[in-house]
Amino acid sequence: MMTAADTLSQSRLLLEAGEPFAAGLCECPEATPFERYARACRRWFEDGPLAAYEGGYLYPGGPKPATSATVTPSYSFTFAWNQRGFDERLPQLDAPTRQAFEDLKRLLVEEDKQVCFGEAGWNAHSVGGHGWTHAIVQYGRVLAEGLDAYEARVRAGLDRSSDATTQGFYTGLLDLLAGIRALHSRSIEQARQSTGPNRDRLIAALSRVPFQPARSFYEAMVAYNFVYYLDGCDNPGRLDAVLEPYYQAAPDRENAITLLSEFADNISANSGWTAALGGSHADGTPDYPAMTEIVLAATHGRFRPTLELRVRPDMPDSLWEAAFDSLASGNGQPAFYNESEYLAGLRESDLGLAEDDLVQWCGGGCTETMVHGCSNVGSLDAGFNMPLVFTGTLRRTLSDDSVTFEEVLAAFRADMRGVIHEVLGALNKHFSARALHRPQPVRSLLMDDCVERGRDFNDGGARYNWSIVNVAGLANIADSLEALRCVVFNDRAVAPRQLCDILERNFEGHEALRLRLAAAPKYGNDSPGVDALAADVAGFVYHEIRSFPCARGGRFLPSHIMFETFVYAGHPVGATPDGRRAGEPLSDSAGPMQGRDTNGPTAMLRSIARLPQRLAVGTPVLNMRFSKPTLASEDGRQRLRTLIETYFRLGGLQVQISVVDRAELEDALIHPELHKNLIVRIGGYSTHFNRLSQELKMEVIKRTEYALS
Repeated sequence: MMTAADTLSQSRLLLEAGEPFAAGLCECPEATPFERYARACRRWFEDGPLAAYEGGYLYPGGPKPATSATVTPSYSFTFAWNQRGFDERLPQLDAPTRQAFEDLKRLLVEEDKQVCFGEAGWNAHSVGGHGWTHAIVQYGRVLAEGLDAYEARVRAGLDRSSDATTQGFYTGLLDLLAGIRALHSRSIEQARQSTGPNRDRLIAALSRVPFQPARSFYEAMVAYNFVYYLDGCDNPGRLDAVLEPYYQAAPDRENAITLLSEFADNISANSGWTAALGGSHADGTPDYPAMTEIVLAATHGRFRPTLELRVRPDMPDSLWEAAFDSLASGNGQPAFYNESEYLAGLRESDLGLAEDDLVQWCGGGCTETMVHGCSNVGSLDAGFNMPLVFTGTLRRTLSDDSVTFEEVLAAFRADMRGVIHEVLGALNKHFSARALHRPQPVRSLLMDDCVERGRDFNDGGARYNWSIVNVAGLANIADSLEALRCVVFNDRAVAPRQLCDILERNFEGHEALRLRLAAAPKYGNDSPGVDALAADVAGFVYHEIRSFPCARGGRFLPSHIMFETFVYAGHPVGATPDGRRAGEPLSDSAGPMQGRDTNGPTAMLRSIARLPQRLAVGTPVLNMRFSKPTLASEDGRQRLRTLIETYFRLGGLQVQISVVDRAELEDALIHPELHKNLIVRIGGYSTHFNRLSQELKMEVIKRTEYALS
């Protein structure tokens, strides 16, 4: 048995080997998990790598610095472990250090076993997510109160706590705060040792924030940026709402755009995530402060943060113009969100949201719905590959030539219900294990109400807790069901058993039949029959997901957020009756299969609006592509605005737009070096076209291009 001295010796060896997080984790093996991970974070902040100061207004800046450490903090999973890099280091180590690494490996393997939620969660039905947790920490409170006030609240909690677990929670937070103070001091010293025109101003601001309240817009931005990096570069959240009071104290639009542009560059450098703009006050009045337009202006040409513009019928005309100016800059920003429908859908989801908190809803990660500063939302926790389930249903049901269409549909429903219950049941076990074994000290400090409750972020400490899961391939299911109904059961063009065999052989030798199936009515063209099938299947799946009890709290909320995964999700799926061949991509998020919407944008939007979208308030992403001339004229802009407003009146929740011509995309395939700044929308975010795989680039090109000029 290892003694305390042995443990400390191994911890020192790990620290000397450049593994500060692992060293802290191993330092106090008998402490509570929260204390152990808080100590790991402290050691990381004390000894982890620092970014160079490049003379900007904000620090840290640019991408998070590279590290040789193989165990590092992770905002989704508490820690990340580079096992390949770890194993490559072992032969290079001296015997005592190698033994410390071998002991660490055994510990990390055991830590992983404690929270793994089984095959159902990690394999076929992890489409777009597998236990990820994006979040938005309470930036506004840090800016207004300062971390010194946070420490006072932690000490007060420790004074009133009586049980060992709660005491360990507060003791761990004090340890974490000591680490943050060390990081803060190191950051100031890093700036002092550098040069640049903004150095002295930055040092003066950092000497105050984020431990004391921000007094100016500049100090607010410095604090916001510091906390963003402290949290691991996830989501900036409600930028306009948080920063507006500091801006109004001394309005300077040019200065604000300069600072926000640098912050946006930092977010982009780290592939960071989402900020929401505009919306409503708790009393129902519109909330479009001056900062809403300023954030839009500051992010021209930048692919991050992902901007969500919350649209009300009374949103000012000037903001529509600012939004279109931003889109015209080629950044795919902002996406448009139906404020009234989101508020209604969240109320109807029975999440216990107070009105003051409800209006702080914001997408996190790609665009998973959460609440700024006070929620823990699995995003995404899992996903359901419906075409994969459907191919299994077909193999079983089509083997009988007497089967009816209604029996196929009923069997698919039953199969989906079984998969949903299996995966969500496994997720609930994962949540319970995560609460016990995988705490999140940084978010427990920075998220309301963890400090007041004396509970870790992953153990119900946040005010609101729920889980968002993905639904993949809806258009493929609707199109396949309609093709079955038309070609197999109505026209009797092929017997069920024969079709089953043809699908198993991937349409080999049956191209004419494949084309006939592909010619059946398709979702996305305002065709009532196939659209009704899409709405029926979606409604069933949404209800099944929402009705399953969620151990995290709140509910499981459905979403359609396929970002890049709709391509890879198709790889294990065999041929389907919509004419899709085995292994080909699935449909993108809530929209039609790429290129199958041929009746114009209004028809496509009418189809999508038939889905019961309020039940999928996790966010049903809809991608659209318009030609560049659309935004080049007043008439084109008005037509696009009318299209969005009409979709929202029909009940649509979200729409995101790429403004890029097909010819430009095709040229980028051949000459990527000429299109380094070409940005497209994928799933719930924007990214550079050149970053995509060849297969995904082709799917983006396949999207129908609309012209409204």
